Amino acid sequence: MAEKNLYEILGVSPKASADEIKHAYRSLVRKYHPDSAVGEGDQFMFQKVTSAYDTLSDPELRKRYDEVHALFS
Repeated sequence: MAEKNLYEILGVSPKASADEIKHAYRSLVRKYHPDSAVGEGDQFMFQKVTSAYDTLSDPELRKRYDEVHALFS
């Protein structure tokens, strides 16, 4: 199965603003946080969401990600 891109993990569009990315991240973190999550894969999803946010919230990393992702899509 193909890995989802970072925008899909956060459930936002590639044209999403920084505020939209932050909002999506915060709602997903509440859902998958290890202290409140009940599902088996929730801790893994928490890590994926955090990793996606770390990349997309930094303007330079996001720019690099978008450039590389455009090459392979």
